[in-house]
Amino acid sequence: MNTEKKQKKIRQGNRITTVLAAVVILLSVFFSVMRFQKMDIRTYDNEVRVLTAEHNEALARGNYEPWKYPYLVCDLEGIVLYADSAFMVKAGDMVNVQEQLGIDESFGKSNDGMVKKSFVLKEAGIVNGFVVYLIPEEEITGGNYNRELLWCAMPACIGVIAGVLLLVGRLFYCNRCVLAPIGEITASAQQIIRGNYEYEFRRIFSRSVNADEVGELIYSFELMRDELKAKQMKEEELKKAQQELISCISHDLKTPISTIKAYAEGMRDGIAKDEAARASYIRIMIEKTDLLIGMIEELLHFSNAQLNQLEICRKEVYFIDFFEKAMKEIDGYVKQQGMEFSFTIDMEERIVSIDEKRILEVLYNLVENSMKYRKENGKIQIIASREVDAVLIRVRDNGIGINSDDIPYVFDKFYRAEKSRTSSIPGSGLGLSICKYIVENHGGTIYCESKKDKGCEIGFTIQ
Repeated sequence: MNTEKKQKKIRQGNRITTVLAAVVILLSVFFSVMRFQKMDIRTYDNEVRVLTAEHNEALARGNYEPWKYPYLVCDLEGIVLYADSAFMVKAGDMVNVQEQLGIDESFGKSNDGMVKKSFVLKEAGIVNGFVVYLIPEEEITGGNYNRELLWCAMPACIGVIAGVLLLVGRLFYCNRCVLAPIGEITASAQQIIRGNYEYEFRRIFSRSVNADEVGELIYSFELMRDELKAKQMKEEELKKAQQELISCISHDLKTPISTIKAYAEGMRDGIAKDEAARASYIRIMIEKTDLLIGMIEELLHFSNAQLNQLEICRKEVYFIDFFEKAMKEIDGYVKQQGMEFSFTIDMEERIVSIDEKRILEVLYNLVENSMKYRKENGKIQIIASREVDAVLIRVRDNGIGINSDDIPYVFDKFYRAEKSRTSSIPGSGLGLSICKYIVENHGGTIYCESKKDKGCEIGFTIQ
């Protein structure tokens, strides 16, 4: 899912949450209004009528006595027949009947918490006046009215709380699962810009990151950081290899070039006076030239291997057929160098997927390595055997061997044991490194076993 789709989904989630919160609040307010409409607002009239019924009968008969609640009695013309001090009028005064029956703003301010109720006075079925009462509100409503109001308002309160929780929850989610990770990605990107690839924040398996679009973004970003880090390390290794290459070239090429120059100057200056001496000089110059060519080829192979451009074309071949042909070729080469050679096949025929040219190159490199570090009466033996689902090829010699401290490094580029790194043993130190590269690109492994002055065995597997 691309970034635009992720942003669209987040915006859509925000809109849905907002609409849902609004719907919850509106529905709760609607239910509160419906409850309020069903509330019995005639509670005042009913309770006051019951409370004043007996007193009204006494007033209709003309019995005007002070009562527990203030009241005012007027006839139909508006003449006050009786009034408590709360009404600020006295008997005999003329009042506005409509004003006394109604409730204006001044009454609400001066009689806070009082309920004003009026009733007509009848005697023998004839209306002869009216009475107005001032009764404390809590005495006629008690807690019922307040409870009913609370009951009506409860849905609205619950809806508002639920809507607010939805919005807060969505905001918390966006901050924790969207904005916070994006902020950390930004911080990591700034570290990468500064060249720091070690700033790792949260992976997809972190409990604080869900396996959603943001988690996918974090996972992809971390993969990118890992790739950049690997490329940086590869670049540093290449730079180091270039420095080592320059150092080794200057060291390993200096001796053969100096030898060629010395013998050429000897021929120029007439030091080789007879034909045999000149032939000897020429032979040495050719040998040193061949040595230079071999070293340059090794350097070229190494350079291609470092750039992953060393071409390896694998195909299926019958192993024993390939192995026997290779051994016949190597047999003549080894014996030409004055060493004893033998090989053993301790397995049945099987098909392997290899690049014949590259595996033969590995065999030659291992054989030449044994030749470089040989002793008198040198022997080389190559053994092929079955190793689970692979073929194991071992190259053994009876040479000077390798110190145990040097064995872990023999496949490193440019490495040669210090005691053996002399002008009498040519090479660039790249042969075994190239062998390792070829074997590993065939899906195999390579190892070295040796003891000082007791020969060496290097084996590798192919599938």
